Formats: sequence, structure tokens, C-alpha cells
Amino acid sequence: MTSPSRASFAAIGLLVLLFPGAPPSGAGETDPPTPADSKASLDEKSKDCCDYWVVPPLYRDSGNPVLQELGLHGRYQGQYYFLDSDQGRAEGYETRRWRVGAHAKLFSFLTATADINLSDTFDPFYGGIDEAYLKADISEDLRILVGKFKPKWSTEGTTSALRLLTFERSLLVDRLRPEKSPGFAVDGNRGKWDYYAGAFSGDFGDEFGNFDEGVFTASSLGYDFSASTGLKKSRWHLDHLWSSTDTNTAVSPYDHRFATGFELGTGPWGVMGDLIYASGVNDAWGLVLMPTYDLSEKLQLVGRYQFAWGDGDSIQATKRYERKAPNLTDHGFGEQYNAFYLGVNYSLCGHRLKLMSGLEYANLGDGFGDGGAYDGWTWFNGLRLYF
Repeated sequence: MTSPSRASFAAIGLLVLLFPGAPPSGAGETDPPTPADSKASLDEKSKDCCDYWVVPPLYRDSGNPVLQELGLHGRYQGQYYFLDSDQGRAEGYETRRWRVGAHAKLFSFLTATADINLSDTFDPFYGGIDEAYLKADISEDLRILVGKFKPKWSTEGTTSALRLLTFERSLLVDRLRPEKSPGFAVDGNRGKWDYYAGAFSGDFGDEFGNFDEGVFTASSLGYDFSASTGLKKSRWHLDHLWSSTDTNTAVSPYDHRFATGFELGTGPWGVMGDLIYASGVNDAWGLVLMPTYDLSEKLQLVGRYQFAWGDGDSIQATKRYERKAPNLTDHGFGEQYNAFYLGVNYSLCGHRLKLMSGLEYANLGDGFGDGGAYDGWTWFNGLRLYF
């Protein structure tokens, strides 16, 4: 794909701050769907958005006992990057995610969802199945999921790409979170507690894989303490992943990985944090802290600090886009990583249409002294669109 000029994306960055005529963003809009919250319901959650960003369903009849709704959806996410580091400069444009899919409501309690990836050049057009699953709403407090979908682990790892507040997840979360894999899960809540448990195939592939790379499990326990704090959002969680073998292609080679953290929010302020630990051939641990502040209904400031440490120089510079540095040695492996991100998000229609701009500084220390150190800045500009 031809790379747009740097000037054109500088203009996008200015639009993020200056765009004068956007429709209301739908402040208070519920987060876009996750596997436990079907894409089929997203239209109902964006009532404040202008009609041309809401694709009406192909079919809707609440009185039909078999098929209540059938619809299409899709997303496009593109971003420009400019990297300036001690290891050289790089820049370019990437179609980050381009997907189309369909969803259906069946028998008043089932939701079927399927998405495929599209290639940048349409040659080939089809880029594999992103997810395909059935969700059964057994009751208001209990859901069962079967198919290929995202296992739940850590706040950032579980957050849908539709509503990420930064361009990329933090380094350690991105390394440790599992791929979308075939499996089943139970998701529910009891009072102020919520729980999740699932088992998945360790064989990752463009479709469903061959189910010959072991298994992994995911579990989570959370507690909502909003009532006792008086905050709009107050939640604590503890998540765990276990892998049966270090040859799993759906997860990185760690036996156990834990994430515990919190989400707090009141008025325009919000903050989330995770403390992470993984054990395996090389142990790793780190933390993520992400504060946010809504300057208006449309404009949001986002900050993030992340730290990661890996035994035996097992921490690698980020694929997006630190490994693009032309003079990076040893494939960018080091021992200790620190990064600071500051960005601004401009929501024209909630998470359905938003412009993003962000700047991140990162430093990767080389524990062994055999190359791999990185020190530099990355500037991001991009568009997030969901219909």
C-alpha cells in the first residue's frame, strides 16, 4: 500500500484537536461488544450517533421464534507512524485491522457472530477467520460461549480493539495475552462478583487450526466495589492463564501468567492498572498504569506508563514500531523496558468513528551487553472506524 505523506497525517493530528463539526459522541455510551456482549447490540448503544454511521440490520423481527435479527458489521483501523531513535529512523502507514462480519440473534437467547480479516491489497481478498462463535444467554447472570474468540486475560488484553484508548496494547500484555482460539467459556456474575472460566486449543491458525498443540485455560475473578467507594466505576480483578506446553502457538511459552489490577472512574477522570507476572523458561513481570481525562464529550487525554522485565534478556522491543529501527541489533531483545505514552482521542461518534494521535517514548536496556538496546520516540496518527 502506498504510504501517505507525513504532511497529510500531520493534518490528521490537527483535526483531532480542531475538528469543528462533529456530531455528538454519545457520552455515556456503553462499551462496544466483546464475546460476552454481542456486536448485534452495538446499534442500540449508539443512539446519539448520526444515522450514517449505523448500518441498519438486514432483517429484524422480534416476533419470529427462530431468527430475530440478522446484520452486517465491519471495521477499518489505519495508522501512520514516525519513529526517531538512537537506532535510526523509520516511518510508514499500516492498515492495522480491516474486517467484515455478520451477526444474528436466534431463538431469543443465542447470538451468532463471525468476522473475517481482509488483506490490504485484496490479493487475496480473504485473510482468515478472526472470530466465529455462539453466545448463549442462559440468564441475566450467566452466558456460555463456544467457537473461536478472545480469551479473557488482563484489562488491556481483554479490551476489544474497537475501544482501545492507545494505538497498541502495552508490550508485556501484548506478549502474554493469548490469540483468539477455538474453545468454550462460561462468563457470569453473582451479586458484586463476576467470574470467567474457559479452555482453548493451543493451535493458532487462520481458521480453527488442527487442535494438535495442547490446550490452555483462562480464568478470571472480579469484584465491583463502586457502592462502597461512591465512584462511577470501581472494579478489581485477578486473571490467570495456564498452558499445557511451551509449544502452543496460541500463547507465548510461559506456563503460568497472572494479572491483577483495578479500574476506577468518576466524572471526567479514569484510571486503570495491572500488575503482571509470568513463569516459564524465562520469568517476566511488569506493570501498566493508564490515566484518562475527558476534556469534553468528544476530546479525551490518555496517558500510560509501562514497565516490563524479563529474565535472560527475554523482553523484545515492540513490533509496532520499535523493531522498524534500521540499526536495531539482536532483534531488539533486552532485559528491562520502560515506556511513556501521551495521546489525544477525538470521538466523532463514540468508538464508531474516532481520530487518534499519540507520542510514546521507550527505552529497552540490554542486560547481557550483546546488543538489542533501544531508545527512541514513536509518533502515531490514525483513524478508528466501526460500522
